[in-house]
Amino acid sequence: MIHALLLAAATTLTPAEIDGVLAKTEQAFSVYPFPAVAKQAVATLKARTPQYEKLNDPKAFQSAINHDLAAVTHDKHVHVAYPFHEELNAHDEPTAAERAHEHRSEEEANFGFFTVRRLPGNVGYIDFRYFSDDADVGKTIAATMSFLAGTDALIIDLRHNGGGSPIAAQTLEAYFFAQQQQITSIRLRDPKTGKIVEHQQWTAPTVPGPLYTGKPIYLLTSDYTFSCAEQFTYDLHNLHRVTIVGATTGGGANPGDIHALGSAFAIFMPEGYAYSEVTKTNWEGTGIAPDVAVPAASALTKAYALALVEVSSKTHDGDLRKEAQEALKDESKALAP
Repeated sequence: MIHALLLAAATTLTPAEIDGVLAKTEQAFSVYPFPAVAKQAVATLKARTPQYEKLNDPKAFQSAINHDLAAVTHDKHVHVAYPFHEELNAHDEPTAAERAHEHRSEEEANFGFFTVRRLPGNVGYIDFRYFSDDADVGKTIAATMSFLAGTDALIIDLRHNGGGSPIAAQTLEAYFFAQQQQITSIRLRDPKTGKIVEHQQWTAPTVPGPLYTGKPIYLLTSDYTFSCAEQFTYDLHNLHRVTIVGATTGGGANPGDIHALGSAFAIFMPEGYAYSEVTKTNWEGTGIAPDVAVPAASALTKAYALALVEVSSKTHDGDLRKEAQEALKDESKALAP
């Protein structure tokens, strides 16, 4: 997870500074996984240079270049950021102090896990906001799944999840299957050879604690659900393990990295694209459509009602059936803390 990258910067730009940013943007496109689109994007930047050079306001320049790149690439991951603190991106290996600060920030955010609850009717609920790349995220996932192991249905709320590390996704997904599963691959372009190399991804081979198998899972989505959160959704849906409730996701399937451009600018540049052996494609530009389409704000109430019906119809415990049926009378009330 990247923290505190956007800091104070200069308030005006010179034509020379703009030219420098454009030159580094063109270099960044050397890793873009679609060469024809990269060529078109670079050509657009060159053609628009005279207009860019007239923009001494950094925000106006940022807006103009993002508008032009979006029109060419139609890629929601391609985005120029301003202001950007280049010193934080100046070396590959963070110092011990930086690692300690980052880890502490992750601990304070509970590695993205904001809420874990057992709802009336014995329905589990997880609200997490990003897939952490911290080495200790597995402990939080294990604790979460241990806490929810006895529930009869599970709701995973991704409506505010903008993505993150696939390793965390692979770990959490592994709890939902008795055997290791192949999931979405990542295809990367080598900028030197131009060849596309596929990196297969699998759920984690083992996880601590009890698995969560044979029980219904509902994923809540919105148009903010993006990138790795979409892969998580795509994987589990392709493996027929979840029901998606909510709105179509954001549509970003091209992972990459941040490239500093100078003058407090940076660009997130995709270096590959997701590829599913099941669908032979991905969700780029289209997003992932829900199984049960409702406004994102209503997704939790809807999924909870579906889960309660499932629990009520399957349980042999009279008290639990009564609890689930009582919650069904007013799901919003039952969801209140």
